[in-house]
Amino acid sequence: MRVTSVAAVVALSSTLFTALPAGAAPHQVAGAGGSTSQSSPGTAEHVITAARTDTPPVIDGVIDEAEWAGASLATDFIQFQPQRGAPGTQRTEALLLHDDQTIYVAFRVWDDAPIAAQLTRRDADFFEDDGVIVLLDTFHDRQSAYYFGTNLLATQTDGRIANDGRTVDANWDGTWQAAASRTDFGWTAEFAIPLNTIKYRSGENVSWGINFGRSRRASLEVGYWAGPLDNRFRISQGGTVSQLEVAAAPKPYQVIPYGLTVIDQAGKANWKAGID
Repeated sequence: MRVTSVAAVVALSSTLFTALPAGAAPHQVAGAGGSTSQSSPGTAEHVITAARTDTPPVIDGVIDEAEWAGASLATDFIQFQPQRGAPGTQRTEALLLHDDQTIYVAFRVWDDAPIAAQLTRRDADFFEDDGVIVLLDTFHDRQSAYYFGTNLLATQTDGRIANDGRTVDANWDGTWQAAASRTDFGWTAEFAIPLNTIKYRSGENVSWGINFGRSRRASLEVGYWAGPLDNRFRISQGGTVSQLEVAAAPKPYQVIPYGLTVIDQAGKANWKAGID
């Protein structure tokens, strides 16, 4: 089993990521330009302010303080199960940065038990492992979202959610990066999600819906930053990231090479090639 810094860059297939989160308490990495959310369980609205970066973090599973300086910080996770609405039993932090091309997410996951990390198959049932997930409601309609998750082995899962969590499209494939690393307090994970792999509302001072989650195999615990949720993918009960600055994604172009044989009146063949 590989448990030190592990990275993966994959074009994804998908099945349902049917589990995640727990945590609480902040380790300050957010600085000037970032924001910290420490709402009490079930009370204030969960809102973080987006933080931009001019220097993308290296996605190697190791959270470098300088690379993530100023990142938005989400803490104080709330249990979905087994004790819905109770604070998470283990500390969890989620960090968020963005630039013109990419959304960057990182997790610090504290744990006093051995980390469950066995799943290596794409889109396996992460409830059988310790895992982390981010949900991005990129049109802020409180009904639909993308999800991206991983475990300590950097095994990836992703998909699309609709109808406020009642419908999950496990066949959606995206292209993104994930990496994870064991630490002395538990483990860490980093994601890089290119904007051109998702559809989203663009512009200045844009708000998206967002939630972060964690699953913990040792206690069969699932928790989220915003909640308590009625189901694991209840988008309408998630939080918000405000003041995003995201440009419209460029339209994709496909280059198609072609060959053409033309026979003239004398029976001579002429071959032409080009691209469309």
